[in-house]
Amino acid sequence: MKEFRPAIIRMHERGVEKCEIGRLFGIHEATVRKAIKRFKETESNEDRPGKSLKKTARSQGNVQRARRMIQTVESLKRALRKAWNEISVDTLRGIVDNFSKRLKKCIDANGCHFE
Repeated sequence: MKEFRPAIIRMHERGVEKCEIGRLFGIHEATVRKAIKRFKETESNEDRPGKSLKKTARSQGNVQRARRMIQTVESLKRALRKAWNEISVDTLRGIVDNFSKRLKKCIDANGCHFE
């Protein structure tokens, strides 16, 4: 994968879709996204050293807290139910209303990643 990174970045900068890059190299689109994300993070962290370390420490802290909270299948189920119940009706309505728009974007992108 490392040997593909420079080519992946060049193709991405030229506007080639991530799914097309994956097809050309015979790798999964998620791998392409990960390479591009790492490149962008590296690029932005060169300007702000230490920011990446703070972000990593913060995310590791969140994972550790989650591990402490969810130690059994039952506690995981409770946490999922709680999170589900916290989703508002307005949020769900917006998701349903936007579904056809998102489906069209997916079709326009030939099933590739879209935002």
